[in-house]
Amino acid sequence: MDAINKFYTSVSQTVSTLSSVFLGNPLTKEYDIAEHIGSAGTEFIWKIYTGCKRSTKEPAAIFVFDKKQLELFTKDEREEICENVRRGVVQLTKIRHPQVLTVQHAMEESRDTIAFATEPVVASLANLLGSTTNVANTGLLAEYKLSEFETRFGVFELLKGVRFLHDEAQLIHRNICTENIIVNRQGVWKLFGFGYCWSKRPPAVPVTNHHFKQRLLGNPASRWTAPELVLENSCNEATDIYSLGILIYTIHSRENIPTQDASSDLYGYKQSVTKLSNQGPARITAVPETLRGEVKKMLNVNPQTRPTIQSLLQISYFCDTYVQCLDSLETLFPKDNLEKSEFYKRLAQIIGDFPHRVRLYRILPSLVKEFVNCSMIPFVLTNILTITGSCTRAEYMQNISTHLRPVMLLDEPVQIMLIFFQNLDVLLKVCPPEEIRVSILPLVYKALESKAQQIQELCLSIIPSIIVHLDKTTIKGGLVPRIKTLCSSTNLVSVRVKCLLCLGQLAPKIEKWVMIDDIVSYLPSVNCREPAVIMAIVGVYKVAFTTEGIGIPKDVLACKVLPHLFPMTIVNGLTVQQFQAIISLIKEFTRKIEDEQGEKLGGKLPTSASGSSLGEKQNNGSDLQHSFGRLDLSTTASDPYGDFMQSSSTSKPPILSPTQQRPINSALQPTMQSSGTLNWNVPSVTTTAKENSNRYNNMLTQQQSALSMPSSGKVDRPTAFSAQANTATFPMAGTGMGSAMVPHNWMAGNGPTLMSSGVTSPVLKAPDASSQYGQLQPLIPLPTKTNQNSGKSSVTSPMLSKEDIMEFLQK
Repeated sequence: MDAINKFYTSVSQTVSTLSSVFLGNPLTKEYDIAEHIGSAGTEFIWKIYTGCKRSTKEPAAIFVFDKKQLELFTKDEREEICENVRRGVVQLTKIRHPQVLTVQHAMEESRDTIAFATEPVVASLANLLGSTTNVANTGLLAEYKLSEFETRFGVFELLKGVRFLHDEAQLIHRNICTENIIVNRQGVWKLFGFGYCWSKRPPAVPVTNHHFKQRLLGNPASRWTAPELVLENSCNEATDIYSLGILIYTIHSRENIPTQDASSDLYGYKQSVTKLSNQGPARITAVPETLRGEVKKMLNVNPQTRPTIQSLLQISYFCDTYVQCLDSLETLFPKDNLEKSEFYKRLAQIIGDFPHRVRLYRILPSLVKEFVNCSMIPFVLTNILTITGSCTRAEYMQNISTHLRPVMLLDEPVQIMLIFFQNLDVLLKVCPPEEIRVSILPLVYKALESKAQQIQELCLSIIPSIIVHLDKTTIKGGLVPRIKTLCSSTNLVSVRVKCLLCLGQLAPKIEKWVMIDDIVSYLPSVNCREPAVIMAIVGVYKVAFTTEGIGIPKDVLACKVLPHLFPMTIVNGLTVQQFQAIISLIKEFTRKIEDEQGEKLGGKLPTSASGSSLGEKQNNGSDLQHSFGRLDLSTTASDPYGDFMQSSSTSKPPILSPTQQRPINSALQPTMQSSGTLNWNVPSVTTTAKENSNRYNNMLTQQQSALSMPSSGKVDRPTAFSAQANTATFPMAGTGMGSAMVPHNWMAGNGPTLMSSGVTSPVLKAPDASSQYGQLQPLIPLPTKTNQNSGKSSVTSPMLSKEDIMEFLQK
């Protein structure tokens, strides 16, 4: 609140002050008047304000003479002073020259003030050198420091302005001093204070010098005036040369030449000027050496020995390269294109050596004039962007932005766009985010749609630096689609590679879903037969995979990325390093899928790197066997019929020749013989049928001793064969408690009818819990599970061969 109150108080005081100063002046109807910035005129009788024309919003400077300063003078003296003031403004309005202050609005007078409007100015030269009389705000003046080049070129301009007065306007100023030199916004030094000028045109008017004897407000000071004008009532062009000599010395030494006031001590004045002519000023060494001798001549008491304006303009001090370059720039616009192009090329080599204020306010206005000539734009644009590099953001927006926006929309010549992109980092530094979206982003879009390869590649290389200044909607909806379109439509490998690299560089600066949906999902559609394009795609995948906050989900890796990467590995032209890079990335993606999916399924799967040792492979094999063992699918335990089809004493089946081999189905198909028996045609075995039969009978007797025969009982599992000698019984489905038995003669095709239900299957005792066949113990022993500790197949009972079974059935 304190800051707001101070600001409100300051504004209120300013409005109150301006109301009292400009009370009743008609100029206030045309201009809005703001801040008091300086003072000018002899004894600083003029106050300078900033202003703006209401109708056109054109900036201006308002000069105000307050008549309240004349309260101590008599009525006649007040009228004489006011008449000199009016004459000076009228004469200033008539003169039009670059080194003369330009009047925008003619003099307006009220009862209390005399005012007029001019071009925008900074202050008088006296204010900039430290004299702040009649100035309210001195802060801006303290910040304005004149450089050595500005001083040199300013004096050079004053000499040209005085030459114009003498040769063209036929006027002698007679009052040249630091108070009557005005510095405008561009830094140009301009002549002011023509109230005591004298015309050389006939009829000649006698020169009056009574103002040196009677000092009035605003009269010329004798210390700035040539001796012949004070002592002899005569003047010519040399009179202004003397004043210019005093001016040059004062600017460099920052002190006034000590001379007596002619109005109070005319004799003392004569002695001081004679001494000055013979010995020179005390601090003449402050003047540059190349100008020092000329200054001594300019201060000579004899007008005939003083140099002329033309000779002063030709001394080495003003023949400097930079002075001549800046002077030529202001007169270059009407010349032909060839001459201008050569000049702008030379300017580009030295423009960086000019002071920043000179570049911004003196060189830039001359350069932007060439924007009406399209063929000259590439030559001046380089210089303008050099100036932009040393500007602040406020300076760029105020002085350069409005000029460059229309140029950014031009298509021809193509060098314009190329120069912009070569210096785009300069523009990004000084442009606020809104300006980037308004002016630079359309330039980027136009470059992506250009037909010039160099512009496309240059634009793609600078896009990552623009991303930080753009919002997410602009990136997704405007920038990324255009890059993808260029990548798909171009036939140039280098452009396609740069498009992909640009998309990869966007990864750290965009959202994850934009990267996955708009970039990673787009890559499989890119034509990638060239190794350079392939490696660019691999790089984009790698960046998206490894960038923190993005990553690629496992479903995208499995369904889109890996099917895209695998065909790349067999593309012709890849080097070993490129092939290894692709394979390495594939392994990374596969490992991610393995880890994440394994955890999702309840456990992490073991991983095996390429090139593992034999021991690792064996361990992997045992792990695999162990995993499948849970499903009872191992080579011994998982196949309960493997040992049933072969003898227990044979480890391998006989190897048959191609002529001896028979189809499996035909080998197992029984053939019918006339005797009604089955012939299985199985190979001989080492164990005899008798031995197997005896072994079987012993085992059968032991099992029958453990059986009980209840009257009724439900059969839970199928039985094997009955204990009768010539009959094999099988349970019949749907027989209820008593299952019918099928004799072996029926199996041969000639058996009798089924046996009655009186013959029932025996009910077995509860079997061992380890039995894999439930509650019923089979009569024919079956193989048990593999003893995994020993690694060998073992059974709890001897196995029967097919011959044993057939012999048993025939009995």
